[in-house]
Amino acid sequence: MGGLMSLMVVIAATWHAWRWYLNRIMIAPEEGAALAMSAGFVIALAWRERCSSTQSALRDGPWQPGFHLTGLLMLYGLSFATAMPPIGRAALAVCAAVACLYGALLDRKPPLALYALIALSLPVLPSLQMTFGYGMRVVSAAMTVGLLRAQGLGVERQGTFLVWRGEMVQFDAPCSGVNMVWAGLLIALMGSIALRLSIWRTALAVLAGAALAVAGNVLRASSLFYVEAGLIAGLPSAAHEAIGIVAFVLCAAGLALVLRALEPVEVQS
Repeated sequence: MGGLMSLMVVIAATWHAWRWYLNRIMIAPEEGAALAMSAGFVIALAWRERCSSTQSALRDGPWQPGFHLTGLLMLYGLSFATAMPPIGRAALAVCAAVACLYGALLDRKPPLALYALIALSLPVLPSLQMTFGYGMRVVSAAMTVGLLRAQGLGVERQGTFLVWRGEMVQFDAPCSGVNMVWAGLLIALMGSIALRLSIWRTALAVLAGAALAVAGNVLRASSLFYVEAGLIAGLPSAAHEAIGIVAFVLCAAGLALVLRALEPVEVQS
């Protein structure tokens, strides 16, 4: 009850940021899906632990609203005296609220991975695409050229274009891999929270998620090259999306194996 009361107090205290966030997702409802998914993940995690016949001992001790919330709310208050953009203020408000939700439902301190998960769940994709999109397009194009050359195709790169037999295939914004890296990081953070990994194991999971996402995007791009260059004809119009889905599933499966390997082994006494 105390945790839920803290949640209501935190939302009331940070209502200015919540109002901005709600106005934003009313304009673009899809931008609220990731945060809803993250909150649902916390609820599902609590449900799983409550239904478990053998609940593991708490590693971090019972959660009490205190240092975590105090720090976040202090930063939130200071944000009005600085040039922090609204999305940064919203990140502090949402992190404080979800930390209360996590603590109330699971009765333990929120891990750092939870705050990273919430930060990624905010509408940050347009900013990530603007900041990293071009660079990742260049990197993905270079890696795709290497993979295609290994398959015997004399492909060259010019900026974000692949050149083959005088024809140019462009790496446009959706092919940058930013979306796939974002999704890979979300999966890595969710897995780290569910498995209660240490901060160092979480860091390894995040690095693996980013690396596998980049590799998956290169696999996707090199496969689509055969279609775009006309080397494979007669495929249905849905082939483009299907190839992307297969590449992402392979990436997610590889990340699941990494998380499984990082899962700590419980010693039986």
